Amino acid sequence: MREQRLLDILGTVREKGYTTTQELAEKFDVSVSTIRRDLAELNQRGMVAMSKNGVVPVSETIVDTPVNFRSTVNAHAKAAIARNALQLVRSGSTVFLDSSSTVLQMANGLRSMRDIVVVTNSLPVARRFQGGPVQVRLIGGEMSPASRGFFGPAAEQALRRFNFDMAFFSPVAVTPQGFAAETIESAASLRRAAIEQTQSAVLLFDSTKIGLTRPYNIAHIDVFQYLITDDGKHTLASRAIVRRVQL
Repeated sequence: MREQRLLDILGTVREKGYTTTQELAEKFDVSVSTIRRDLAELNQRGMVAMSKNGVVPVSETIVDTPVNFRSTVNAHAKAAIARNALQLVRSGSTVFLDSSSTVLQMANGLRSMRDIVVVTNSLPVARRFQGGPVQVRLIGGEMSPASRGFFGPAAEQALRRFNFDMAFFSPVAVTPQGFAAETIESAASLRRAAIEQTQSAVLLFDSTKIGLTRPYNIAHIDVFQYLITDDGKHTLASRAIVRRVQL
């Protein structure tokens, strides 16, 4: 009986792309604690990735998951990586911050800096700077309901009005071939446009992203000046400067 429920839960998660533990509990008429035990079993089998309240299928390659879900996955590593990235930002800089959950972690550290301009396609990033001294430019375009990031031709056109000293990105995957990759084509395209406008591109990624494959490449890791990660196992052979954080 439980095995059938596990299969049904997995089917639901794969169909929806993202769902919450509460939704699954209601659908299968069991308690939230039961659902969490079931999800833990599926997670151990490598079939789903889960946070406290939500879940996505590991095999999913096209879904744009909610930023609040992504923020809770490997959060400790993402915070440490973001703190390391903050060390690169200098007064007087114009910087681009993408709509990833890892780069979002940088916003709190940048919030009190003066004499910088932040350009972003992320509504959550822009909101972090409310009431502070930082000049923020939020570009428009087509908004993703999940990530609350802006993408598409209008967003890319807006990006090309700026010249960045530094641009910070975090991909969904770093492929075995060494490409930073995305699940959504428009997200990859916008990041490529931002790379073209910056003097120095910085890639932030935690160890869980290494070796994954996603359909849309942003750029090879050689394109970036810095790679910042908590990974200590892979050589990450690249012309980039690799900064490894300690957790």
